[in-house]
Amino acid sequence: MKLVAFANFKKGSSSEILSGAQDLKELRGRIEIIKAYLLVAWEMKYYSHAFFAEMNERIEEISKQAASWEKWMRAQK
Repeated sequence: MKLVAFANFKKGSSSEILSGAQDLKELRGRIEIIKAYLLVAWEMKYYSHAFFAEMNERIEEISKQAASWEKWMRAQK
């Protein structure tokens, strides 16, 4: 949420927009790490397959939205 908020406020100059796009790229990287942790926890049977599938789907949607925002911000420069 912090990275999304930072990116949202960086809409002034070209350099701010690029910095916001970089924040969104970092967010997507952090999401991939979270997905990897979820996969390891599922493989260790910490939670059910249904829970893993639901969480993975929701996290993937967040990642797709961040990618769309990043693409939009890069087009604004």
